[in-house]
Amino acid sequence: RIVTVSEFSKQDIVDCYGVDPQKIDVAYNGVNEIFKPLTVEEKVAIRARYSEGHPYFMFVGSLHPRKNLARLFTAFDRFKQRNHDEVRLVIVGEKRWWTEPIQKAYDAMSCKDDVVFAGRLSAEDLHKVTAAALASVYVSYFEGFGIPILEAFRCDTPVITSNVTSMPEVAQDAALLVDPFNEDAIADAMVTVLDEKVREALIAKGRERAKAFSWEQAAATLWDCLMKSIG
Repeated sequence: RIVTVSEFSKQDIVDCYGVDPQKIDVAYNGVNEIFKPLTVEEKVAIRARYSEGHPYFMFVGSLHPRKNLARLFTAFDRFKQRNHDEVRLVIVGEKRWWTEPIQKAYDAMSCKDDVVFAGRLSAEDLHKVTAAALASVYVSYFEGFGIPILEAFRCDTPVITSNVTSMPEVAQDAALLVDPFNEDAIADAMVTVLDEKVREALIAKGRERAKAFSWEQAAATLWDCLMKSIG
């Protein structure tokens, strides 16, 4: 038997390798329980530490081409051109797969000074940066699951994510779904998520959606898969 982390990944395995879908089980990922909302005072302290006190969007992940950083940089530039001078973009992750196209997109930015590279963070610091963000902008081309979506949901942080691969499956209607190949769509979502009513609705939906995922549930599904394999 095979166990994987999403219905999307299950279908991908079927399509690529011709595996019988009846032999594949889906065990959704859980999320570290350290992720939870911060107080207003805690958010102020984190913003002072990472963005000179300014509100910010955040991205977390390996700085890899499929994470779509080049288009994220372009989209953020376009967002900034709409008189949002105070907002920053905090990038969390190591530059292990930093490519020439990503560098070119960054170099072409008119607001590159508003991009903060925080590097790799501990779970505790990642929790705080996530919970203090205006929104998590997670617009990859391809994900098998997308744990940062759940981390943001648990922190009462709105999410902008891609409408492709596994991300709509994980987020459902609790996030703003965008075409990751469309910089204007990403920029528009950044503007939209500043609206307080939109934020309140996304936060409430994210809270509920996060309840569907836990490592205990993942373990139970994995155990069932193991029992099937020997039964």
